[in-house]
Amino acid sequence: MRGIGEPQRFDTGLQSIDCVVYRHVPDSLSLAPRHGDITLYRILDYGTAPTTQADRPADEHDLLLLTRGSGQPNRGKLAGTPFCTAGNRDLRVSFVPQGADATIEFGTSAKSINVLFPKGCLGSLIGDRLPGPTVPRVFEDNIFLIGLIGVLEIELFRPGIVADMVLEQAMRSIALILSNIDRYGFNPQSNRITIAPARLKRVLDFIEEHLSQPLTISMLAEVAGLSMFHFSRAFNQATGMSPYRYVRDRRLYLAQRLLMGHDHSLREVALACGFPRPSHFSSLFAQARGLAPSEFRKRFAL
Repeated sequence: MRGIGEPQRFDTGLQSIDCVVYRHVPDSLSLAPRHGDITLYRILDYGTAPTTQADRPADEHDLLLLTRGSGQPNRGKLAGTPFCTAGNRDLRVSFVPQGADATIEFGTSAKSINVLFPKGCLGSLIGDRLPGPTVPRVFEDNIFLIGLIGVLEIELFRPGIVADMVLEQAMRSIALILSNIDRYGFNPQSNRITIAPARLKRVLDFIEEHLSQPLTISMLAEVAGLSMFHFSRAFNQATGMSPYRYVRDRRLYLAQRLLMGHDHSLREVALACGFPRPSHFSSLFAQARGLAPSEFRKRFAL
């Protein structure tokens, strides 16, 4: 099994799945996600018939789809409710919540990105905020969801310096939108919640000790003893920067420090900074510092 960001290509025998990318490496190749994982797959070819019918029985997973229209009308049933949409070639979003079945007939030239969330995943990302009901969505022109699905795909295929944090925040934003929660609304007491100096030091020490490993907001919030929602705001108030920026800067600083010596290979530096693949580390370091790691070492190593 190849790692995160490496497309796995295979044919289910029913329809051609262009590639599958997991947030975490699964034990076996499957489109059914494990607890805590998300699965993203693209479908680029539905065959030669002019129209295709896709049937999805009700199950325990949430399915979010980003589709490029074929120019033909789409019709079918979602959670027992019939629908019919006019044909176009725009990007549109659909959401099939757990427990809902779907039957959709669409033009074969349509393409899609599919994100499968395991049971309870989206709800766990809302934290202490009171959600509204999650309802099915059919071919909506929702620019926020469209953009967030794009973020998920980019970070899964080409993980960045703080990929796990970016993925987590993107999924949290998706969960808030699908649960009809105002992403920009805050509880009045939120501004009064702070991180005590001792707890902040505990969080900063935890970050330093785990720069080589995936770091998420939920992990840091647990160390701070705060909810995910309150942690990011309190951390920003205490340090003047977001958790994402802080972790990114610490990883870049660590990389620079290691590159200024000759005790570690470029691969070892990449691993120490949380990058299992040196190629990703090299391109991101070059974007951030204007020099490839090898060139930085040539100029500044002592």
